[in-house]
Amino acid sequence: MKGKISDFSIPEIFQLVASQGKSGALTIRGDERETVFLFADGMIVDVQPDRHRARHALLGNMLVAAGYLTTQELPRILAQQDRERKKIGEILVERGKISREKLAKYLYLQVKDSIYYSLRIKEGEYQFEVFAVRPPAWMASSLRADVLLMEGMQFLDEYPQLREKFPPGKFQVARKRGVRIDPSALPEEERMVWNVVEYSPDPYRVFRKACITWYEGLRALWGLWDRGLVEISGLEEESPDAGDVILQSMSRKYAIGCGRAVIWTLTAVVAGSWVYTVLLSPSVTRVLAGWANFLR
Repeated sequence: MKGKISDFSIPEIFQLVASQGKSGALTIRGDERETVFLFADGMIVDVQPDRHRARHALLGNMLVAAGYLTTQELPRILAQQDRERKKIGEILVERGKISREKLAKYLYLQVKDSIYYSLRIKEGEYQFEVFAVRPPAWMASSLRADVLLMEGMQFLDEYPQLREKFPPGKFQVARKRGVRIDPSALPEEERMVWNVVEYSPDPYRVFRKACITWYEGLRALWGLWDRGLVEISGLEEESPDAGDVILQSMSRKYAIGCGRAVIWTLTAVVAGSWVYTVLLSPSVTRVLAGWANFLR
């Protein structure tokens, strides 16, 4: 089964695979990336994000953003993964970097993130290959495609209005000082964000720490902001350093000077070649010799 997404939408593709209880790999190509979803009996059991275009959705990078790994540890773990042909999650559990239960939550988040993004693709191709798939060991419960699709469609509908409530561009978050509250009184998503909001001023890292999607995080953050529990402030565009501006200006002038030198050199070469080819050709040489004899 394969075709164009413009003819058969992403939700329709997922619903077809799920309703028929198929096992295999569904590949979605679009927006210059390729994502592979693995199904077992119609249930989503794993995802393989694009390693080049969706690096933020790779498990290792997600755990770095959440603080479970450092940027120095990740390359070593990836090298071990290549050597031992193991899943990165398996290695992290063996090393005690993360519990098996926490790993399952982040793998579930990885699937949700990938589905949410895939639902936004309008142009591209899909292909489903049928083969037996064994659910991974981390999977405590099956991931129903219809439930994830329903959440994803809600994300598409609500996200534009939700994003407009926050400052445009990048922004930062902080707990409001002097505020006291019983976290158990908050809705679940708001409580998850509240408990880790001091982890980082970067909302993306806060949401990764809370193990929720960007959309779920924004929704929870808006609730906390509306209750007066957090402060949100936009980040100004960083102005370039004066030294960098001078260096860039010097580099441009140097490049222009080099370009002019190359042009003059090529002009001289072409002119020399023309003189040699035209003025020193046999016919021209005979004419010049005749004039010389005439003028004697």
